[in-house]
Amino acid sequence: MPIVSKATFLAAKFDYVIIGGGTAASVKLSEDPKVTVGVIEAGVDYAGDPAVTIPGMMALNTRNPRYDWEFYTEPQVHVQNRKIQSSRGKGLGGSSMQNFLAFGENLCPINLSADVAKDFAVVPDPSSHGMNVDPKTATRSYSASAYLAPNVERNNLLVLTEAFVLKVRFEKQENNLHRAEAVDLVVDDEQLSVEANKEIILCAGTFQAPQLLEVSGIGNRDLLSNLSIECLIDLPGVGENLQDHMLSPIVVQIDQNMLTVESLRDPEQLKLQQELYDTANVKRWAASATIEASSPEAFVKTPPSALNGIKKQYEIMRTWIDSIHPLGQLLNLNGLFPVLGFIPDPSKRYMTMLAAYIHPLSRGTVHITSKDAQVPPAIQPNYLANPADLDILCKTVKFAYKRSDCEQVTRYVQETMLTVHHPVGAASMMPREDGGVIDPSLLVYGTSNLRVVDCSIIPLEISCNIQTLAYAIGEKAADIIKQTA
Repeated sequence: MPIVSKATFLAAKFDYVIIGGGTAASVKLSEDPKVTVGVIEAGVDYAGDPAVTIPGMMALNTRNPRYDWEFYTEPQVHVQNRKIQSSRGKGLGGSSMQNFLAFGENLCPINLSADVAKDFAVVPDPSSHGMNVDPKTATRSYSASAYLAPNVERNNLLVLTEAFVLKVRFEKQENNLHRAEAVDLVVDDEQLSVEANKEIILCAGTFQAPQLLEVSGIGNRDLLSNLSIECLIDLPGVGENLQDHMLSPIVVQIDQNMLTVESLRDPEQLKLQQELYDTANVKRWAASATIEASSPEAFVKTPPSALNGIKKQYEIMRTWIDSIHPLGQLLNLNGLFPVLGFIPDPSKRYMTMLAAYIHPLSRGTVHITSKDAQVPPAIQPNYLANPADLDILCKTVKFAYKRSDCEQVTRYVQETMLTVHHPVGAASMMPREDGGVIDPSLLVYGTSNLRVVDCSIIPLEISCNIQTLAYAIGEKAADIIKQTA
């Protein structure tokens, strides 16, 4: 891994400075040996850490401040004023180092990987390719291991970890555009600055990308003025249009002899599973593995009530809300998923069905409350604010639970609703007059060389696990930047 010391990083001259070493970080820019790329990451490198690399230990790195930013929303009025926890990966690889290893359908026109299912000794689903687990080592495949680690020998790629970015500094040009010239950061309690000759690329994620834009003077003029921040670019769309997938877990007790996550409480079973993993014998491992998938039959169709009262800004989504397009999804978890108020019996075995809503109509915000970037932003997703969201999620739960008591199901959803950890939209790629923040080339409006490259740019939540799209955004961004260099 091209991780360097503070002194080495500060001594370098960079063409491109990337803020955030997460899933979409465009390290592919360093394929050109004529440019120098610097990556600034607040977390550390967790290569070799079992909590990251071993898929079965993924629960150890969520809600753990060592690996997780541990963001919480503001109290959510429509889910009994609960503050919803939203995990975001803190380290090289970002949230790809703590993702739940679910891979969606293929994305066109980019074919990102070859058929690898044969290495797992299972029959593939033609619609699902790519991998989140390396079939030869049985370890997590994530952006740090797949993009950064193979390029350790590149002298033109330098990574600085445990460095917290405070803001981006600009100079105004004669054409009235602002040029991003440097990044202010703090390392070991020392405030420093790193310059970029060509571009600064913001890959901080849906919560922190708009936060850094605002503390840097880009956003709603009134909000910035109230915090005594000079408004360089009045861009009201920054921090708006926040969207997220939602779910409600349904826990059921199953046969005591079934092998589930709870089985690992048995020392003998834990020892057996660890031996299976340590041998790295794919055929033995595959024989005992849990294969999880979702099929078209598991999707819920649109209820007629969701077709009424859709506002003008949802005209694009109107084409999705019809009699055949799925709005809900059911996923199976081979074990217990924590549910508020449910105390499991340690001697029992459980399975959880996750009833998810994939095209939410509710819109929220993420905004700063301080000019200090180290103060977490106020995250207000407005979960279930649109009545249609509650209606559809309830019908998804009823589809799985086969209960007809609408009042009981509604109350259950409000008590148990959680995030799927797929926030998007707070720095949307849309026309500026429609509340957009970036243009089709990923440039922030009003700037000549500041781009946003992460899932905050997605203007409408889509029906997939967004890590796949984060990789695609990073790949596409690298191509755009190379073509315009």
